[in-house]
Amino acid sequence: MRGMRVAGFVFLSIPFAVLPWLAAGGSDAAPWHPGKATDYSNQANEKVVIGVKEFSNPDEAAAVFGPKIDLNKYGFLPVLVVIENHRSQTLDLQALEVELVAPNGNHVKPVPPDEIPYIAKPGQRPSMQKLPFPTPKKKNPMAGGSLSERAFAAKVIPAGDSASGFFYFEAHPDPDLKLYLSGFKEMPSGHELFYFEIGMSPIR
Repeated sequence: MRGMRVAGFVFLSIPFAVLPWLAAGGSDAAPWHPGKATDYSNQANEKVVIGVKEFSNPDEAAAVFGPKIDLNKYGFLPVLVVIENHRSQTLDLQALEVELVAPNGNHVKPVPPDEIPYIAKPGQRPSMQKLPFPTPKKKNPMAGGSLSERAFAAKVIPAGDSASGFFYFEAHPDPDLKLYLSGFKEMPSGHELFYFEIGMSPIR
């Protein structure tokens, strides 16, 4: 599914999936681990600290995803999110909403990560009808699962713990882009925390 075209560029975001932060299985990337929330552009509300960083720099992106997965080549902007829970209660993320905010104020919601290989390679959706003969297949480097492995997936964050992962947006880098996050709740009280709106790290 395509995203929205806003102010000269298209957004498409990809939401949560499992993130074991291990070496990239089947990729050429070396083992990589995210930093602390305060290592990036960050905001703190009610003892929760969130750091965000966009990975438009090709060398930084290759260190995470490997040189064969060139997200920027296809117009995708990976954004790392690190959430630290310094509260004494568990943080419930089941109602979490994450949106990329364009300079004109437009918000775009996430879509599933398995859409990326088909958007990056138009017309490659699997057919529902089997052909009577084998056809040659070219491996799509974005279909290997590493994007899902690195995507944000956590549904709860225990007191004193943290979670991290990537969201993928079909957008060009822009210093005025922001990430909007809401729906944080305290367990078991259900108290909802204030939303976060964090600017991207400076583009280098």
